[in-house]
Formats: sequence, C-alpha cells, structure tokens
Amino acid sequence: MSLSTSNARALLATTLAAALLASTGCSLVHKTTGIFHRHNSDYSRSQENRPLEVPPDLDTPATDPAMQIPSTNGAAPAVNAVASVNANPSFTIADDAAGAWDRLGKALERIDGVTITQRAQALGSYEVRYKGATMLLRAASEGGATRVDAVGPAGRSIRSAEAIELLGLLRNRLS
Repeated sequence: MSLSTSNARALLATTLAAALLASTGCSLVHKTTGIFHRHNSDYSRSQENRPLEVPPDLDTPATDPAMQIPSTNGAAPAVNAVASVNANPSFTIADDAAGAWDRLGKALERIDGVTITQRAQALGSYEVRYKGATMLLRAASEGGATRVDAVGPAGRSIRSAEAIELLGLLRNRLS
C-alpha cells in the first residue's frame, strides 16, 4: 500500500505543525490554562518558597541592663574632681619650639619625683615618670608660641591627677 504524494505531504505538514507547536512554548501547552496543564500545586506550598521573615528578637534593640550606659549623676571620682577644677591643664610658652623644649627639659630635671626616661627633640617631647604614672610631655609649636601638654600612648591629651599636677608645676616654673 503506497501513500499518494498528496497524502504524504499532508501527513508531513501535520507532523511538522505538531512538532512546531510543541516546541514553541505555546500557551495551549505550557500555561496554567493550557490543554496539557498539570493540576498539581504541591510545590507552591513548600517551606522553601515562603517569604523570609526576621525573627522578633533580631529586629528590636537589646534592652539588657548590662548593656546600658551608666548615668553620671552622683559623686565623681577624685581624679575627675581634680580634672574638673582645671579642665585644660595644658599651657602656652612664649618661645619657639626648640627653646621651649630646652626650657621644659631643665624644668623637669628640677622637679622632685620626675624621672625623664626618653628625650626626643625632633618630636619636641619628653617621656617622664611622675608618681608612678608614665606620660609623654609634648611641646608643639602653635603660631608664635609653644603649647605644652601631656599625651597618652594614643596621642590624645590625658587628664590624670598626676598629669594635671605635673603640668601645674611646669606652668609655675616656666611662666
């Protein structure tokens, strides 16, 4: 039995049209309203597809009493009381940086209880020990004068009782 040429062509055209329709992603085949649609929606209820939620304990600030900043109401320690009397113990000398550094060294040598542990003229500083506290006394040029201050390891001014007392003694000797 042989197919006629016209029937073979019709069969070939139908086969090609069906293959083309199946491979193009036609809405009849793939969409939710299509002919070959699966009516299984179990995947949409899975836990992996839920929206993300922030747990309640992570979106509110911690109110733990150990994390609160203590109030400053009440009596201040003795060091703060001394610092509050003279909040800025640094002082200025009417001299250039080299002259002020030299005068500062001579004054330090004459104060009882002061031990000079290091000198650095290039930095304009003396490392001293006074009443058990170690500090760096710095003479820094400021305009036409020189400012003398006690600084800590981080380079910030320190306001300990020893530093305030020593700067007061130096101010009296150098003024």
